[in-house]
Amino acid sequence: MASELRVNTLKDAAGNNSVALSTVAEGSAKAWAHVAAGGASLPDSFNFSSIDDDGTGEYGLNYTSAMGSANYSANGTITFNHTSGANNVRVLLTESKSTSSVEIDSGYTNASGVYIEYDIETNASVTVQGDLA
Repeated sequence: MASELRVNTLKDAAGNNSVALSTVAEGSAKAWAHVAAGGASLPDSFNFSSIDDDGTGEYGLNYTSAMGSANYSANGTITFNHTSGANNVRVLLTESKSTSSVEIDSGYTNASGVYIEYDIETNASVTVQGDLA
């Protein structure tokens, strides 16, 4: 039989440092993922069921549990080894969002400042904040 715990505020063992449960629920990441090099897989993730390769530097991450609307925040970071002497910056961008997936693009800016889509070389991370459906 399932049980239910209803609380308004959480406190530490000494009864200090209280936080409203709404802050915990609304302030927690609703999905996150570590994306492997090349975007081939999600070695570790929460609330993402799969990743698809939509072309060079373009990927779709599909939610296990849908978001309540497409008005959520999706942030990405990408790891890049700068020891090669290349003069460019790697970026991970949110291309589009829906309640069932978030589309991301990876690439770099060349010395002229032109953005070029490029497959993830090492690894990337995506974090989503918002409300679940």
